[in-house]
Amino acid sequence: MSRILPFRLLLDFLAVVLIIACLAYWWLDNLSHELFGTALLALVIVHNVFNRRWYGGVAQRNMNAVRLVNLAMIACLGIGMTVMLVTSLLISRDAFPFTAAGGAFAVREIHMFAGYWVLLIVSMHLGTRWQVVMNVGRGVFRISAPNVYRTAALRLAALAIAARGLKSSVDTGFGSKLMLTYSLDMWDFNESSLEFFLNYGAIVGMFACGMHYGLRLARRSQRNTS
Repeated sequence: MSRILPFRLLLDFLAVVLIIACLAYWWLDNLSHELFGTALLALVIVHNVFNRRWYGGVAQRNMNAVRLVNLAMIACLGIGMTVMLVTSLLISRDAFPFTAAGGAFAVREIHMFAGYWVLLIVSMHLGTRWQVVMNVGRGVFRISAPNVYRTAALRLAALAIAARGLKSSVDTGFGSKLMLTYSLDMWDFNESSLEFFLNYGAIVGMFACGMHYGLRLARRSQRNTS
């Protein structure tokens, strides 16, 4: 295992935390929100620099259903991040005020809409790479031999996270926010910031688990039909 891979994954998880932090706009002042967004953009650039070889080899790979899903996730993520970057510059008040446009209510709506979709796509993209995360975890903790009890415990934990994510998605109106039908009355200002992060962290875990196990089933189906 490459020594730099755990560091790369740490930066990727930090990017997910920053996305959730940016969604906590109503607990932050505007400057903090924009600084978190700027840090997120920097991590996205670093992520793409680390993965530049992947882009160069896309055309040379034999495409199957699993790789097509992964490619679609990356393409959608690229679109979502681009929309977030452009709209953030148009509505910036503190970090980049010289790029702001006047009367940008509609742009703010698009920016928030893109933010929730980026969280969804990042969660699913994380699921496509979860096997890599597990491999790094085995290397870091020096786990070599399989253990049926450890596997069962981890799968139960994944199920619990997915169940919490489903509840959190209902409680936060996550589906409505993806449809751009949310409003301020969906924000519980009595909710602690820790609860906010736990809710959205569980939502990330739910979609990541769904994508990971969905791809496992797809790969198993491909092997059975080949």
